[in-house]
Amino acid sequence: MFVLALFSVGFYLALQFAKKEEDTVTRTQIALGTLIEVQVRGLERADADAAINAAFAEVRRVDTLFSTYKPESPVWKLNHGDDTLVVLPSEVYALLLWCDTLWQRSGGAFDVAVQPLIEAWGFDGEHPAVPSADRLASALALSGWRHIVLAGDGRVRKSRGAGVNFGAIAKGYAVDRAVAVLRERGVTEALVNAGGEIRATGGSWQVGIQHPRSASELLAVIDPQGRSVATSGDYEQFFEADGKRYHHIFHPATGMPAAGCQSVSVIADDDMAADALATAVFVLGPDAGLEFLQQYPDIEALIVDSLGVAHSTPGFERYRTR
Repeated sequence: MFVLALFSVGFYLALQFAKKEEDTVTRTQIALGTLIEVQVRGLERADADAAINAAFAEVRRVDTLFSTYKPESPVWKLNHGDDTLVVLPSEVYALLLWCDTLWQRSGGAFDVAVQPLIEAWGFDGEHPAVPSADRLASALALSGWRHIVLAGDGRVRKSRGAGVNFGAIAKGYAVDRAVAVLRERGVTEALVNAGGEIRATGGSWQVGIQHPRSASELLAVIDPQGRSVATSGDYEQFFEADGKRYHHIFHPATGMPAAGCQSVSVIADDDMAADALATAVFVLGPDAGLEFLQQYPDIEALIVDSLGVAHSTPGFERYRTR
């Protein structure tokens, strides 16, 4: 039996615990392959609508910039072009520099150069399946950050056949950009949610973290206190074959879905960092992941291991409201 969860709808629904007030304006759109929700408080309806429109426009711009599906995207051109030396827009190149830093700090657990693996497993389409041993070996040989060289001034050298995928960071980056646009429009209280990647600003917001094995249950409810929270889970995109769950978060060294965690939720100042760090910790597993996070004293995390046991950083409880 095959089951595919296209995006974390359950996590989104958990956000309905977010505080509702009479002056809150809430709207949703589809982008980045998921449901985007923007909530704004404290503005007249016309001003709130204008700010939300601008935020959605920014999300769509980021979507196009980092898409692996749209031919006009510089990432699509990087992945599909015949040239091994490509000049990228400064915004894309800056994010690659950030990815390079996290790749080094995580010992390779965070790696965006996995597009061949995503294609081999079929997670770029509607019918994912376990690849043959030969197909997996070929994809693994073309995957990994070793195939990407950042040469400065926006120039990127890559091995022929290699490719990048910003699925572990683009939604968080888009949320940050949307919040920045809202602030430029005079919004002081807002929450932006991109399929479970969330940033709150101003006021108090109650955010539910979904149980990875029950869409109707919450692991915790937190107030981000003006920060961001992102979750990586094996329930977001997955299929089942022969009674085994196969999900979309790969261990870069093996090309197989990472084992050890069911979900990882990370609280950070910006959603780009929360999004990427949640992926890195998921790949590392609970013990190595908590050890890794010690180099980030301002980061908090809630980890559910493969047996369903919850682990957290010491400061996580400061954000829990129930």
